[in-house]
Amino acid sequence: MAENPVEDASKELPPAGAAPGRYLIFSIQGTSYALPSKSINEVAAFENVFPLPLMPAYVRGIINRYFVPYALIDIGLLLFQTPSGASKIIVLKEEIDKLAFLIDDVTDIADIAPADLVTVEQESAGTAGAGGASGEPEASALISASFTWKGSQVLCLEIDELIRRIKSEFAE
Repeated sequence: MAENPVEDASKELPPAGAAPGRYLIFSIQGTSYALPSKSINEVAAFENVFPLPLMPAYVRGIINRYFVPYALIDIGLLLFQTPSGASKIIVLKEEIDKLAFLIDDVTDIADIAPADLVTVEQESAGTAGAGGASGEPEASALISASFTWKGSQVLCLEIDELIRRIKSEFAE
């Protein structure tokens, strides 16, 4: 029997977007992020993008990867309201969704043990920092965990929440 069931429940499973295993570490606007490598189909150089009208600014358009169209998302613009000067793209596996993300560069590939993942607690809407930018609480909701890699903090993007957020704008 657990002495403190609330404390023990939070230790049972890692966050959904932060499954233990291999992570692709990449940078966007000077910050290190990670995605589970099992969700990534490929990393490629940023090439031609075909713009789409009437889309949110962070949707740069469509890219063609082996005759399959993928929506190209500028994560820098989505998270920080600042367009990315990205030179590479991460293409998600097709069974997850037909999305690709602009990134600045790939930093590393890391095997991270579940014990090394630190769950990021989400602030409720009423406790967000008073002086913060309007995008900060929304951006923090996309971070599920963090870990330290070669002396730097790496933030794990919550891929399901990222996709949900992108799709929610199109449902309105």
